[in-house]
Amino acid sequence: MVRAMLALLSVLVQLAGAPALLLVKDWRRGGAITALFIAVGGVALLLASAGALGGEAVEEFYAVAPDLNLLKLRIDGFNLVFALLILLLSVVVALYSMEYMHGSPYPGVYYSLYLVYAAAMMGSVISGSLTTFFVFFELMLIPSWALIAFWGTGRREIIALKYFLFTEVGALLTMLGITLVYARYGTLDFAELRTRLAGVPPRELLLPAILLSFGPLVKMAVVPLHAWLPDAHAEAPTPISALLSPAMIGIGGWALVRMLIYSMPQLFALTEVRIALTVMAVLTMGYGSLCAFAQDDIKRLLAYSSISQMGYMLLGISSACEAGVTGVATLYFSHGLAKAALFMVAGVLYHELKTRSISKMGGLAPRMRFTATAAVVSFLSLAGVPPLLGFWAELQVFLGAASASLSGGLLNDPSRASLSYAMLSLTIAAVVLAVLTAGYGLWTVKRVFYGEPPRELAHVEEKVCVTTVMPLFLATLSVVAGIYPSWLIALARHAVTPP
Repeated sequence: MVRAMLALLSVLVQLAGAPALLLVKDWRRGGAITALFIAVGGVALLLASAGALGGEAVEEFYAVAPDLNLLKLRIDGFNLVFALLILLLSVVVALYSMEYMHGSPYPGVYYSLYLVYAAAMMGSVISGSLTTFFVFFELMLIPSWALIAFWGTGRREIIALKYFLFTEVGALLTMLGITLVYARYGTLDFAELRTRLAGVPPRELLLPAILLSFGPLVKMAVVPLHAWLPDAHAEAPTPISALLSPAMIGIGGWALVRMLIYSMPQLFALTEVRIALTVMAVLTMGYGSLCAFAQDDIKRLLAYSSISQMGYMLLGISSACEAGVTGVATLYFSHGLAKAALFMVAGVLYHELKTRSISKMGGLAPRMRFTATAAVVSFLSLAGVPPLLGFWAELQVFLGAASASLSGGLLNDPSRASLSYAMLSLTIAAVVLAVLTAGYGLWTVKRVFYGEPPRELAHVEEKVCVTTVMPLFLATLSVVAGIYPSWLIALARHAVTPP
């Protein structure tokens, strides 16, 4: 019985630990205990994933409102990639919080909310039904809002409210889509939906698909639904920024794959669906990158970079093919490692320099070797430089987009050649825009770590502690995973579509 409940236990262990952590009064002890609870949940997940690692799906169904599939969990290779990244970052950020948040008030409340947040993200990406996903998707909102509102900086209450309202409106529209799907087709299970929707004309699916997509698109901060992200990610406490940006927003991409490509693949036979998603992807890539160039606040720069990276993810989704969807999962992992490391680097810089202004930095590489190395490697991974993991992620995404463009008509169906030319042009534009990522990344590294240091930074010396080691650890993983990416790509390919 316990073995049959392992996937559920991977989430419940973390939720059960949240009340206990309310009693913690020490930041270091709380971080260690939090990391332990998440690690135990990770062990349960890995034990439950034995079949998924071999290419088979593992499902757990519990008779809680069974007609609505309220509690159904599924672990396959695609889901497991997302879950592993969430587990890894949740542990690393909990340990990073031990030092970074030391001296802030109410460590017990912080870590309790943190565990609920981590558990909700985990539950979202191992969901086997629309309702299970929606429950965890909504559960993510409460602790993340509270963490920003209480431990954030600047106008944190207003920023947290803006984040809450954007996300909640998107979630409510998604709930309306779930209601419509259930009323029309009588099931909310992802696998059953694919079977029942197989004969449904694509145009009949347009309205439910649009409604279902709102919540994930807002979570991904896709242009024009992006306005909440720069403020929320810049003013959240840095450890939470290192989860919001790398882990949480990409869950929107997971949802779009499961809701659209997995459940209603015929939707992508419609020209307007492919074009609309691809246009939004390219706009998001370009807008995020250009805005990153304009930032002097390093955390806002990283926030706009995350918007741009979600454009890459949406481009993979718009292709609706194996290479593109594999790229979505690989990009989630590569972006997660790199962006978490970069937000941690921003936290180290702020702690040492008492500023987030890039114009007030410079010449820090000789004094902060660990931090500089982590920043350079992570920015290069975002830019897709081989042999880092980001290269393989972008390669898969662009291969998927090019494949979808060519198969749409140039090679097979001359009557749809206009679609193919449009898609191919957008793909070429996306490849060109990828250069901007390298541009703002290397420009930031140059301004922060090289050149003549300001006189007031002459005293800065890097301290070897958990806050400097953790970003370097994640950057090292980007290198290792980039040198040997086949295990990750193989996992991502499993069960993108049902057998």
